[in-house]
Amino acid sequence: MDREKIRSFFATLIFREFDINGDSNGIEFWKNRIFSLLSFSLVFLCGPILIYGAYLFYTAGNTLLAIIEASIFAIIVFAVSKKKLKIDTRKYLVIISIYVISIVLLIYTGPMGAGMISVIFSFVLAVSLLNKRQNKVFFAINLVIFSVLTLMHLAGILEGLPIEMYGNFWLVNAITAQIIIIVLVFLYNMIYDGLENQTREILDSRTSLAASEEKYRLLADTTADVIWVFNVDLGKFVYISPSIRDLRGYTVEEAMMENFVDKLAFNSAPKFMEEISVRKKEFIAEPDVPKTYIYEIQQPCKNGETIWVETASRFRYNAQREIEIVSSSRNINERKMKEEQIRYIDFHDPLTGLLNRKALRQKFQDGKTDKQQKSVIIINIDNFRMINDALGHQEGDDVLLDMATRILKSVDSNGLVYRYGGDEFVIIVESSDYQSVQGLALRLLKTISTQFIVAKRLFYLTASIGIGMGSETEDLEQTVKNADTALYVAKKEKNKIVRYIPEMDQSRTREAILEKDLKIALEKGEFELHYQPIYDIHNEVINHAEALLRWGHPYLGRISPLDFIPIAEKTKLIIPITDWVIGAACQTVRRWEKMGIMDMTVSINVSLLSFENRGTELVESVVSGIRAAGIKPTSIKLEITESILIRDTDELRKVFYDLKGIGVKLALDDFGTGYSSFGCMKDLPLDIIKLDRSLISNMVMDEREQMIAESMITIIHGLGIQVVAEGVETREQLEFLKKYGCDFIQGYLFSRPLAADDFEEYYFSMQKNR
Repeated sequence: MDREKIRSFFATLIFREFDINGDSNGIEFWKNRIFSLLSFSLVFLCGPILIYGAYLFYTAGNTLLAIIEASIFAIIVFAVSKKKLKIDTRKYLVIISIYVISIVLLIYTGPMGAGMISVIFSFVLAVSLLNKRQNKVFFAINLVIFSVLTLMHLAGILEGLPIEMYGNFWLVNAITAQIIIIVLVFLYNMIYDGLENQTREILDSRTSLAASEEKYRLLADTTADVIWVFNVDLGKFVYISPSIRDLRGYTVEEAMMENFVDKLAFNSAPKFMEEISVRKKEFIAEPDVPKTYIYEIQQPCKNGETIWVETASRFRYNAQREIEIVSSSRNINERKMKEEQIRYIDFHDPLTGLLNRKALRQKFQDGKTDKQQKSVIIINIDNFRMINDALGHQEGDDVLLDMATRILKSVDSNGLVYRYGGDEFVIIVESSDYQSVQGLALRLLKTISTQFIVAKRLFYLTASIGIGMGSETEDLEQTVKNADTALYVAKKEKNKIVRYIPEMDQSRTREAILEKDLKIALEKGEFELHYQPIYDIHNEVINHAEALLRWGHPYLGRISPLDFIPIAEKTKLIIPITDWVIGAACQTVRRWEKMGIMDMTVSINVSLLSFENRGTELVESVVSGIRAAGIKPTSIKLEITESILIRDTDELRKVFYDLKGIGVKLALDDFGTGYSSFGCMKDLPLDIIKLDRSLISNMVMDEREQMIAESMITIIHGLGIQVVAEGVETREQLEFLKKYGCDFIQGYLFSRPLAADDFEEYYFSMQKNR
């Protein structure tokens, strides 16, 4: 017999190739394993003893017992090696064989033999190998056999045999043996029941856990987000979901081989790794307080591109008490692009594309940490108003656009150019050398001071320029103010460059003049209201108008609201001015009603200060104006700027609802100059939202701006609010807005702001042309 055959023979008797039923972790598995090992022992250890016993019986002349023992050994070998038999049948054969030997030993060896011990041992094997029902059958057989032996003993049939040595103690020994067997069966079954229940719970938990793991793995493998686990202590990835291919183009195998830092773009890596280090310390300090951290980082793709990814991460300990990061990552490239577009709109002038006033204010904030000295050049176009007055707003914008192009070309890489407002430009120069700054100012003056042909008419424009030089003692914001002061001095003579010197602060600057004269302007009756018509698209009528404040200064002429409104707000003069505007607008509505201009709603711009510093006084002012004029509250509409939404206070909200309660309409003005309003405006009782002209100006040529405008109108209508589009100047813009479902139009396409008399004439002429 060669080695393989020997190995195969032994494998038949031991665990690996034995007939096993049930789960490999269940009780049956261990019963079968016990049986396989017992079988091996019976054949190779007890087998020789049985053969030797048969030999002894034979030599003693007891041929029957010799045959019984030899037969029993043959049955055991048959049960162990016959793999085609059922496992339970094989167990029965072995246990019954041992039991039969035990009874024979009990009868023929007497109390000094191993018979009773073997009987008890048979039951130990039975409860170790069989189930409860089988144990009961076996125990019943045992009772029958012991009852028969007892009757035979009492009848004297066993006389002369060694069992007779028990004498009168047989019954006591038999009952004692049965009690021991009962106790053994009870204890073993109780232990097995407990183990079986515990095993079942473990298996159920394992099955449930496997199903749960499979479910979550399936979810991780099919979700668009990339799920990944990184072992911080080992410095390697434990898991990455297949969606990594869609996100970055890598296979799972390629991504798993990546270094953690290689997953990050160069500009994202240092900050992100620093964050990970901090968060790891926080986790070690408080491991039982789960925290989710969200990052926006850039990651390189296989094709060489870089994408923005939002990653949500949480730290945990694994089974080996190693720290792991469990994260999900998603592509937010499109969102970042939209945010960038919105940010561009927010920080750039829609006409010229230059940085705007808001961007300059941001520069002020950045300048507080930037210690490099910067100089400032402020340019104001002399007499620019004559182009707007003579030719109109569109032609004026064309000139400003051309002017911005020339300024940008002259400045080149020497500084940043901002459109400060109207016809005023600010240049931030990264230098404190006056010669170089003055040289740039001279080039700018030469560039601007040239002839323009607009609408076949020749214009010659000049500019006034103020310079503020950077210094160690003044920040950028103060430098801009210094340049503005120098500009005021330059504008007295026009077409001139003036450098700021401290002595200029002692003279009356333009702002100082306006601030002083504004205090008496109301008393002198220098204010008047102009009204810009608002066209109702659905009804094709003019049924709204915006009241716009104008100041005719006795010496400086017409002052732009952009110049005097900030001063009025700073000095709190805006409060009495607002009261005057409300009263004057109400009287105008009453006058129009008498003339037959019915159902006209007039919008009044209300400053944030009128809400913050007056509370219910504003409501009382509106009620007073309406009652004094005797008009309907619905004829008045108050317009508030988008910036008021930042003040999310209960007091402001109460004023809104009080105004709404008396019947006044409420509108949100300049919507679109910021991008945080949708979440706030739903809480206010608004009737109308006015889209800022910056969203409308490039709509015809820019599909992205068309999408933004259309989306905003859809969202606003979804909130049950009407939409007014400001700054509409062309038929093409009007057609787009009609298609998008805009409710009202305001802009030069219909009319510029008009004095009350001119508005009346315009209204009636429109009525005739219907």
